[in-house]
Amino acid sequence: MKRLLLILSLLWLAGCATLQELGGGNAAADTLMREAQLLAPRVGKGELTRVQVADKLDALRQQQVGRNAVDDDVFRTYRRIAQQRDAGQVDSARAQKQMEDRLEMWQRRWPALQDKPANPAFTQFLLKLYSLPPLPR
Repeated sequence: MKRLLLILSLLWLAGCATLQELGGGNAAADTLMREAQLLAPRVGKGELTRVQVADKLDALRQQQVGRNAVDDDVFRTYRRIAQQRDAGQVDSARAQKQMEDRLEMWQRRWPALQDKPANPAFTQFLLKLYSLPPLPR
């Protein structure tokens, strides 16, 4: 739990520690993790907002794997939470809970999902970040 809070702080509060690679063979999700590592310190320095970081990660995701319904939905939630954090409307604990709830919803839906995307990289990236099991391949 302590590790998770540290990692989340990097993205939400932009600390200086490094994030770990995902491993597990998802190159696009690993690329997103590396980009998050590079962008987090810039938020801490006031060079970027959380929303700007979210948008940059989304652009990279779309470049790497394109759009899909799962990642699009997860990104909308991620961006909304980033807006709320930038505006001081939610604290990090509430933001974490909101994101975890959305990710867990997709974990529940995944087994019965008819048109599973081939590579929900953004979702896989966030599942790892939140120490949740990845979506099965």
